[in-house]
Amino acid sequence: MSDQFFYMSDPKMMQKVPRPVKTYHTQTYDRITTQHGFEGQGKTVLITGGATGIGYAMSTAFIKAGIQRLVIIARSPEPLQKAKTELETKYPNTEVLTYSASINDHVRMKEILAEVQSIDVMILNAAAFQPNVPPTELDTEFLSNSFETNVMAPFELIREFLKLPTTSTTPRIVLNVSTAGAVLTVPGTSVYGASKQSLSFLLQHFAVAQEMTKATTEQEEQKVRFVNFHPGVIPSDTAASIIPKGLIEWEDIQLPADFSVWLAGPQSGFLQGRFVWAQWDVDELIALKERVVKDPSFLTIGLVQ
Repeated sequence: MSDQFFYMSDPKMMQKVPRPVKTYHTQTYDRITTQHGFEGQGKTVLITGGATGIGYAMSTAFIKAGIQRLVIIARSPEPLQKAKTELETKYPNTEVLTYSASINDHVRMKEILAEVQSIDVMILNAAAFQPNVPPTELDTEFLSNSFETNVMAPFELIREFLKLPTTSTTPRIVLNVSTAGAVLTVPGTSVYGASKQSLSFLLQHFAVAQEMTKATTEQEEQKVRFVNFHPGVIPSDTAASIIPKGLIEWEDIQLPADFSVWLAGPQSGFLQGRFVWAQWDVDELIALKERVVKDPSFLTIGLVQ
């Protein structure tokens, strides 16, 4: 196992995992499944990479929350069709729209958003991962492709999303499914972590721009809330290829799914532009609201003093 690069094999790295709250969940819990505060009626949720893994869990969670339309964008048509069939069978009251396309196809993404029109929640979940190797074994072509998928493509999606008309009386939401590797030096995730950090930092800037616009227009309904979150150590084919077998205990895939529904609701309104973890207890997070409001750097990507 000497050729494996993973931070949890180093106890010192574990001490660096941020825990601003006392309670750290590894399974979903009642507070975010039944008291999330998100009102799904009449809403449309778009999820990139929403046909498998965490994306599919989020698709299911939002449908359970009563949304009117679910839009899934994914590259592979087979899992996409399977997800559509399963969701429509289980939840016939929600319209499920699927598009087989790469988020790197900017023209196609623009067409899809224009066709869908009104979107209340957009979740940036699709991403390009990397092999579990040090940066010396990667090249600039891989770097460029990773940043195209993990930074440029979602950046363009956000720009197009902001152009869409809205009749909503509540803020629209953009959630970025990020990673601990965006804020921790996790060996084996150099390019992936760097690209996810870049997108997370961009969301902070989008959030600041929104707050400045709100201050000048005072139109709360035109506001868009941007939040980054780490989903946890969730079992997947990609994660299994990076994390040595038996090294850690996997966390519940439903935890980030239910947490994302809570994030899309009004209770998390104070987290504009912040970076949070799905494992953090939401009530203890709410208890930090005053600090979040007073300290613009708290729970953001930046230099720790």
